[in-house]
Amino acid sequence: MFQGIWLNDDEEYASLYIRGDSMFFPDTTSLPMRFWIYKDSLYTEGRNINRYKITAQGEHVFKYISQTGDEIRLVKSDDQSFVNIFFQPRPYAINIFRTINRDTIGEGMGMKYRCNMIIEPTSERVVKSLLNDDGMEVDNMYLDNVAKVNVSIGGKHIYSHDFHKSEFNRFVPTEFMQHSILRDVQYNKADTGAVYLDAIIGFPDASTSYVVELKISKNGKLTTRLR
Repeated sequence: MFQGIWLNDDEEYASLYIRGDSMFFPDTTSLPMRFWIYKDSLYTEGRNINRYKITAQGEHVFKYISQTGDEIRLVKSDDQSFVNIFFQPRPYAINIFRTINRDTIGEGMGMKYRCNMIIEPTSERVVKSLLNDDGMEVDNMYLDNVAKVNVSIGGKHIYSHDFHKSEFNRFVPTEFMQHSILRDVQYNKADTGAVYLDAIIGFPDASTSYVVELKISKNGKLTTRLR
């Protein structure tokens, strides 16, 4: 009975497409999930396993309690044109084309310095879960980043390194690290002895983060600490 296309009865938008044991969503960012129905509940399996209590199930009506506590009413559609909505071209990951390239030039350490930072995606995948409009948890895929840092003083190159998230394991709890990315490396300041950068490790598209200070001395030595 659950196979087919389901629309949100209140807002009349396409909500789910069920094929076999897979559940598809209409947006281009949510990953398909495995599902099963057992007794009075719908279970979905993505990054997490979630349970939704079923309050009504029939050939053309499906109602469940969302994670926000609301009852969601879905109705089955025979309009096969909706299928195309669920199989639009999907990006490999939301941030696959997101690259940051910035230069900072200033006076410090007794001479002119330049910091160049390039932040670009790697092939390492990180999945972030969130609630969609129907109160169902869906998974969005992101790619972790690598931060390529180059520092020169007085025209002389003193430091170069590609930073990866794993280098900051000792500063960040394991559970947080598993679901976060290296979001950015930003210039902070310079003094008479060093340039200071901030490595930001956090959840994708969220403000929650840890900040690790990268202190690069004028002789090219790196020291790190949690800010």
